[in-house]
Amino acid sequence: MKTKHSRNSIALGLAIALFGLVTATHAQITVLSSGHVDILEAEYELPGGVPEIHLGVHTDDGHFEPGDVLLQVKNAAYRSTDGLPVQITSILGPNAWILPADLEEAVSLGVIEAGVAKAGFPDTSAVTFTLVSAGTSNPGNFVLFSSANSIRLSATGSQVGTNSFGITASHIHYNWGFSAAGTYTFDMQASNGGLQSPVETYTFEVVPEPSTYALLGLGAGALALLHWRRRSRQS
Repeated sequence: MKTKHSRNSIALGLAIALFGLVTATHAQITVLSSGHVDILEAEYELPGGVPEIHLGVHTDDGHFEPGDVLLQVKNAAYRSTDGLPVQITSILGPNAWILPADLEEAVSLGVIEAGVAKAGFPDTSAVTFTLVSAGTSNPGNFVLFSSANSIRLSATGSQVGTNSFGITASHIHYNWGFSAAGTYTFDMQASNGGLQSPVETYTFEVVPEPSTYALLGLGAGALALLHWRRRSRQS
């Protein structure tokens, strides 16, 4: 007779195998779940001599379009919010998934160390990142905050709270917090002076503790959403 533990192990193994099949089916989507990732990178470019700004996702392995990436927040990022200021805990609750700003901590957990960056700009003027909207189906709340616990962006479900922040440094890391598991989407834009980037959609998959087929359902749903968005963008 199979024990509950063995049944869960079999179910999890099947879920992981099927998740791999779904990932292979949507091979054009890149899943990023660990290592250093500049989630918001504003790039200054001069195609044909005309300045433009584009938002991208940068890793040590290269650049990606935001719509081609699934940013996975693993269960290892789940922690108590005890010790954080009330303005953050009121958004996230007593426990949340929080991506660390520190690389050593991120490596020890096997999760993303998430950054914000600007690249190619001819001067040190500020780049502003704006949260244009949050997805109507977002399962929980979101907050981006600094090591000094200053909130940079926030959303309660689909309701945007703090909607913009600026950086002058070429590269900085923040904590990214999510209050519930599930798939989140955010529409972002970067600006500098009179230049504005196109609005780009970022998709995050916040992973709960694996149990039976939950992992499969969450992963398949997030990938299907990204695949649908890519097809809509191309049509």
